[in-house]
Amino acid sequence: MEEPIAAFTPEPVIIDLPVVSEPGPAVGTPEPVIYEPTPIPPKPKDEAPPIFKVVEEMPVFGDCVALPLSERRQCSDAALLSYIYKHIRYPGAARENGIEGTVYVQFVVEKDGSASQVKILRDIGGGCGREVERVVAEMPKWSVPGKQRGRPVRVQFNLPVKFKLQ
Repeated sequence: MEEPIAAFTPEPVIIDLPVVSEPGPAVGTPEPVIYEPTPIPPKPKDEAPPIFKVVEEMPVFGDCVALPLSERRQCSDAALLSYIYKHIRYPGAARENGIEGTVYVQFVVEKDGSASQVKILRDIGGGCGREVERVVAEMPKWSVPGKQRGRPVRVQFNLPVKFKLQ
């Protein structure tokens, strides 16, 4: 005959809780939630207006304003390159070392037509980058700033400047 299997019966566990002298909330009643107002974030300090790379009306350099819009861009590009190559000087160190190549410069045409934030993206050495930076920084104001939805905006340009010994 088989022996009966004994069943395990757990004994109750008694936990002693400390006695609280102050009456608390009734059991099952949620505690009140206190909401604190979220502080209003401070206004950003005079953020600079955004810089566009492409706009409806690109800035115009030189005396190209009177031309139709379709021809204005070509005239402006030609006037800009003419200005750059007329005012740039081949640095002596680059000439002595036979350095040739293309310097890439980035700048922003501001709402008032001035050039700012001049930055050399790629330099070939020998002082060529500094010379391009100087010429762009001294550039006269553009005739017409870039426009988006009829309003003047800041426009970023990337310009290659070639140095070639002759």
